[in-house]
Amino acid sequence: MATHNSLVLLVDDVPQNIQVLGNILKNQGYSFALTTNGKETFELLEKKTPDIILLDIMLPDEDGFSICSKIKSNPNLKHIPVIFLSAKHDIKDKIRGFELGAVDYITKPFEDVEVIGRVTNHLQAKLDRDKIERYNHKLEDMVEQRTKELIIKERESILAQFMQGVIHNVRGPITSVANGMDVIDMMKDGIEQHISQSDIQSSVNDELQEIWELNKLNKEKLEALLKDLKSMLKKSRTDHNEEIEITDLNRIIEQEIDFLNVDLEFKNLVTKEINLSTKPLPIKVITAEISQLFQNLVKNSMDALYQKPNKQIDIETGIDQGFAYFKISDNGPGIPTELLPRIFDPFFTTKPKESNEDTKAPTGTGIGLRFCKSTAESYRGTISVEKSQIGGACFVVKLPIV
Repeated sequence: MATHNSLVLLVDDVPQNIQVLGNILKNQGYSFALTTNGKETFELLEKKTPDIILLDIMLPDEDGFSICSKIKSNPNLKHIPVIFLSAKHDIKDKIRGFELGAVDYITKPFEDVEVIGRVTNHLQAKLDRDKIERYNHKLEDMVEQRTKELIIKERESILAQFMQGVIHNVRGPITSVANGMDVIDMMKDGIEQHISQSDIQSSVNDELQEIWELNKLNKEKLEALLKDLKSMLKKSRTDHNEEIEITDLNRIIEQEIDFLNVDLEFKNLVTKEINLSTKPLPIKVITAEISQLFQNLVKNSMDALYQKPNKQIDIETGIDQGFAYFKISDNGPGIPTELLPRIFDPFFTTKPKESNEDTKAPTGTGIGLRFCKSTAESYRGTISVEKSQIGGACFVVKLPIV
């Protein structure tokens, strides 16, 4: 039983009582400590925290009621259940003990069955309370974290609206400049023809070639910028949509890859092998949630590849027994086998929460993968992790096909 791993503190100064109770506790496999007065008791409580205290009322320096009162007034000790030991059968003593916070009485002479039953029951109750308290703390942490996430989501929603406005405002002037460059390209042949028929050809030809090259380069850069702006605008619209809809998983992945390519590290420093299904993969979801799930997994891969010279991420989609799936694999260090059972636990992370020296070093809260699991399961899907064929980790997300 779990209670047998608990520590019992016996406070009694009568050798016969100590011997009888000690034998009962030992025979049941309990660990116990012994003190004979109030002074020894509080010295021990400064070093150890027992799971239950068996406290005699009559002690040489102060009575058990006084000791119990001090224990219950100490925030660090008040949770420990106290059972009084007494030869008295006076109801007033029992009432006083309960008023001070004791949970029970055991009267002398001691009966094995009674001692074992009362100690076991109150120990189990204490362990159950401890477990509930731990869950409550964990729940409070999760609620706090979820609240932070909702605040962040609201802020991101406002930012998305702002970003749409900025992109619209910027896209107009950029398009005008690009159109002007198109006009220059159209005029190029005519200008070169006029120059070839004049005497100034040799003096301006080199300069014109530089202008044409510069115009071509600027046009390429503007086209790339327009493409990035288009991806950002499409992304902001998608993230702002909270409606469940039927959409193609391939289209979600393509959009996210376009958006991620705005990040020059992802675009230029990571080798990507992308194999999307040639068949449509219709799923009924809130697109923004699946987009976030995908982004979280890509971010995990990028974190795993931090400071790795040859970064590689493979992305694949397909159909498997009525489920649309996508896989994200990397060639990072992988996940140790002993950590796999905990990888989706809330707040579990192998990354530090803060980076003290390297501001670009990966950090984590342990919420990202938990979000991925809860999101996939909310659509009756699954998420799993396995060893990647390119050496690192491979996350597989499956969602029911409509």
